[in-house]
Amino acid sequence: MRVHEFKIEGDFDRDELLRISSQASQFASEIKLAFGDEDNQRIVDVKSLFGMMLLPIHNGNTVRISARGQDELAALEYMCELFQHHGCAPH
Repeated sequence: MRVHEFKIEGDFDRDELLRISSQASQFASEIKLAFGDEDNQRIVDVKSLFGMMLLPIHNGNTVRISARGQDELAALEYMCELFQHHGCAPH
């Protein structure tokens, strides 16, 4: 499993979140987005259009994106590129 943590540096609009979810579907790997503290952590499947539309993340939130599967490195790098203008730098 590959994981990258970053801080959101701008609010996402619904169309951006739907675009990210749609583009995540091209990967075989499971891609998750986790946020919140240990007592109230939320995890969303990035490929879920409905889950992404309901994301309560805002500017300043710290999130963690993870990918697990046969193309996990490519999936994580691609997702980081999509989030890049919000503060995620791919490794």
